[in-house]
Amino acid sequence: MKTVFIFGLGYVGVPLAQTLADQGWQIRGTTRTPSKLADKADQGWQILPFQAGQPLADPAAAFGDIDAIISTITAIGGSDPVLDAHGDNLANFSGWSGYVSATSVYPDMPHDICYEDTEVAPATARGKARVVAEARWQEAFGTEIFRAAGIYGVGRSPFDALRDGTARIIEREGQVFNRIHVDDICRIIIAAMAKPRSGRIINLADHKPAPQGDVVRHAAGLIGVEPPTPQKLEDANLSPMAQSFYVSRRRVGSRIIKPELGIDLLYPDYETGLAAILAAGG
Repeated sequence: MKTVFIFGLGYVGVPLAQTLADQGWQIRGTTRTPSKLADKADQGWQILPFQAGQPLADPAAAFGDIDAIISTITAIGGSDPVLDAHGDNLANFSGWSGYVSATSVYPDMPHDICYEDTEVAPATARGKARVVAEARWQEAFGTEIFRAAGIYGVGRSPFDALRDGTARIIEREGQVFNRIHVDDICRIIIAAMAKPRSGRIINLADHKPAPQGDVVRHAAGLIGVEPPTPQKLEDANLSPMAQSFYVSRRRVGSRIIKPELGIDLLYPDYETGLAAILAAGG
């Protein structure tokens, strides 16, 4: 029985781990608050506390006899907390590894598509930190890099904001956002594990980048509520973090998911993804 160690059992890490567990993998992983995953511990998952500044208490035991490592933890303060804390402990690891990065590593390309071979040129500090983290993971382990667009699914969709009254439509001319359903992320990562290629980069994005307002209006129509009144970006009084998502305009595509992994997305566009969330009770 193979064992996977997942740094960051969160929105992506938990369903990914569950799918692997269903396939017979033993699960070890980290979270800031292990008590929140008590039900998973009852299923046999080994869940350990970890965060920046709080390394694993016994890394030798944690990393003993593991076959794969996946990190979903973002670069914090410009550095990768996993490699900062445990790069030395993992120096002899020779199994498969994957790092979930972000499409913020790509440049502003409003009139073209960013594929896996597009040269990175991030415009934000977060994107620059991701580039450094990717390079560290690849240099250390030949890690496969998964550059995720905006992640959505049950519990993280426009429906939630529409229902609690916090939904907004922010408009910037030429701005489109890329997105990917969490279920498709899990499927693609597992497919890559089954057909590994050291150092491979895979863009995680569906086939229909779209303005944020189009997605919110479509979601509002599905649940029969009025969409919010659109606001111009310059009038929206966004936080610096929120503003950073509007710095670059890009469309993201993949030349790996279908040609190399043979994967057809379950949710190739936001319409099918949102319909599935509603059907699932979301």
